[in-house]
Amino acid sequence: MEYKLVATFALEMQALENQVTDTLVLTLARAGNRFALVVGEKTFQQNICEFMLTFASMQGKNMAEYLNNLATEFDQVRVPLSGCGKSVTLSLSDFARLRSLYGQQMFDLKLEDMLIRQGISTHETALRQTVCI
Repeated sequence: MEYKLVATFALEMQALENQVTDTLVLTLARAGNRFALVVGEKTFQQNICEFMLTFASMQGKNMAEYLNNLATEFDQVRVPLSGCGKSVTLSLSDFARLRSLYGQQMFDLKLEDMLIRQGISTHETALRQTVCI
């Protein structure tokens, strides 16, 4: 009986340790007006509208509420990826990383837009315009 308790405790500790040390793969790539989000082993394609929906949803989350609340429902965050119900549920730390990725992508989009409005073309923008013509 005691051996079972020790074995069960060891398995639970290993599971908790894996949650802390395992890093979920999160990447966000852009090709034209399409985005490819990789969460773990799954890839989700998003158009610009879905990207904006996801970005707005993440910015609308009150991080202080999640950090200050000890209830288990605040350990994970559901992130919508489309208006059709596609979503992912992430741990709070992975949510913060994904929110940062989307924030950086939004900054890049705004910078590119500003440069285009000023008549300044980056190499990447010039390549996109060449391909689209």
